[in-house]
Amino acid sequence: MPFGIIEPPSDSPVPGTVHLYDGLSFNSNLELGSAPISQSRLKRDGDIILVPQPSDSINDPLNWSTRKKDLVLTVLCLASIMSAVVSPLIASVSTALVVYFRKGFGAIALLTGWYLFSGAIVSLFITAIAVKYGKRFPYLLACVILVASSAWAGAATSYKSFLWSRILQGASLAPFEVLVNTSIGDLYFVHQRGYRLAIANLCLFGSTFLAPIIAGHIADKMGWHWLFWFVLIFSSITLILVFFFLPEHVYKRDHVFDTDIEGERDLIDRVAATTTPPPDPNDEEKPEGVTDSTEHPETYLHSLRLFSGSKTDRPLWKIFLRPFVLIFHPGVIFAALTQAPLIAWTVTIGVVLAAIFLGPPLWYTEVNVGNMYTGALIGSLIGFVIAGALSDYLAKLLSRRNNNVYEPEFRVLLVIPQFVCGVVGIWGFGATANNLYKYSKYLPPFFFGVETCGMIIGAVASGAYITDAHRDIQVEAFVVLVLVKNFVSFALTDRAYEWLVKAGVMHCFVVAGSIQCAVSVLTILYYFVGKYCRYWAHRHSLLRALKLD
Repeated sequence: MPFGIIEPPSDSPVPGTVHLYDGLSFNSNLELGSAPISQSRLKRDGDIILVPQPSDSINDPLNWSTRKKDLVLTVLCLASIMSAVVSPLIASVSTALVVYFRKGFGAIALLTGWYLFSGAIVSLFITAIAVKYGKRFPYLLACVILVASSAWAGAATSYKSFLWSRILQGASLAPFEVLVNTSIGDLYFVHQRGYRLAIANLCLFGSTFLAPIIAGHIADKMGWHWLFWFVLIFSSITLILVFFFLPEHVYKRDHVFDTDIEGERDLIDRVAATTTPPPDPNDEEKPEGVTDSTEHPETYLHSLRLFSGSKTDRPLWKIFLRPFVLIFHPGVIFAALTQAPLIAWTVTIGVVLAAIFLGPPLWYTEVNVGNMYTGALIGSLIGFVIAGALSDYLAKLLSRRNNNVYEPEFRVLLVIPQFVCGVVGIWGFGATANNLYKYSKYLPPFFFGVETCGMIIGAVASGAYITDAHRDIQVEAFVVLVLVKNFVSFALTDRAYEWLVKAGVMHCFVVAGSIQCAVSVLTILYYFVGKYCRYWAHRHSLLRALKLD
C-alpha cells in the first residue's frame, strides 16, 4: 500500500502504473526478471523513463522538438481563451439585456444555459470525428463556428435571434473543452504534463473571469453589441493562427508504446536487440527520444491539410456510443465529481451576480458588476500556480519514494486544496453577499476568488488523472465530463434566480457548500481506492463486454 493506496488482490500489473525512473529495485509484485538491464534500452530524459515511449518515427508528435510542441500548445490556449470567454461575456451586462430584450433575469440566464447545453450535445459528435480522423479539423471547425456566431450575435436585435447565436457559439466551445487536455497527452510525456495542463485549464476556465471585467467597460461606453464585434475580430485572428500553426498531432501508434508495467514487458522484448541512447534534454531542436529512421519528415504544406487519414479502425458508431457506457466507469465518475459540481457553482455565482448587487446598498452598474470578477480572476491565477507547482512535483517526489513507480493517484492529492478552497469560497460568498450592510463590499469578490481557485485546482486534478490513468479512453472520458458539467450548469442557470428569490442568498449557498463538501470528501477517498478501481475496470471492462472496445 504505497502511501495508503490500496493494492489490488492480484499480482497482475494495473494499466496506468508506470516506471518513471531508472535504477529500480523491484518488489515481488513488480518483478520483471532482468528489467534493470533491459530498461536501459528504453528511451529516457536523463534518469526519467519516457512515458509513453515514443516510436522511431520523426513524425510522431512525441518526437517533435519541445519548441514545436509548446507553439502548438500556445495556439491551442489562445483558441481556448476565445471560445471560453464567450460563455460569461454577458454576465456583467445582464441588466442591459433585460432592458433591451424586455425579458426577466431568468430568461437572460438561459442565454448562458443554452450555450452550455449546446456545447454538451455537440461534444458527442465532434469527439467521434476527433477520435476517428484527428483533432485538427474539429479545432478549425470550432474556430469557423465562433467567427460566424459572433457576427450573428453582434447583429442580433431580437431575443430569439440572439438566443440561437448563443446556441451556435456553444458548439464552438465543445472541441476545446473535450480535446485540449487530451492534446497535451498526445504531445507530452507524463513528467511534462502537470504544469502544461495547469496552463491549459487556466486558459479554458480562468479566462472566463477576465471577460466580464472587460465586457462591463465596453458595454458601458460602446453598447453590448460591441462585445461580440470584438470577439469576431479576435476570433478571426485565432482562426488564422490555428490554420497555419496547429498541425495534426494525433498519431496512430502501436499500443505497446503506451507504457505501463503491463505493457513494458512487450516493449522491452521489442527493443531487446537494439540499444537507444537517451535524448539530450538540453537540445531543444532535437526531437526527444528519436532513433535513426529512414522516414521523411512531413512537409509544412502537407501539415496544412484538414484530414490526415483514419486514426483508428473502430467505426464511428462505436466511438459515438462509448461515452454513454463510460458514465459508469469509476475513474470517470471520480473525475466528473471532482470537476463538474464546482464549475457549476461558479456558473451559478456568475448568473446571479448582477441580481444580488443590483439593488441596495451598492446599486451596482454594469462596470461594477464586471469588476466583481477581479477576485475570481486572481483566484484562478493562484489556483494555476498551486496546481502547476504541485502536480508534477508530487508525481516525481512520490514516484521516487515509491520504488521509482508512478501511480496516477498521486495527482488526486490536488483534491485536498480544492476541497478547502471550494467549500470556504462558496460558504464565504453566501454569508457576505447575504448581508452587504454588515460586510465589506470587497469580501464577496474575495470569496468568489477563493472558490475559483479551488475550481482550477480540481480541473487540473481530474484532467491529469484521466490523461495518465486512462489514456485509452481519455477523449470519451472528457466528453462525459463536459456532459455532466454542462447539464448540471444548465439546470442551475434555469432555476438559479427562482431558487435565489424563494430561498434567499444565504440558504442557497449554504446548500451549495454542503453539497460540495460531501462531494469533495468522496473524491478525496478515491485516492485510496483508485488503483483498485483501475484494476477492476480493466478486468471487467464494460466497453469490452458490449464489444465497443
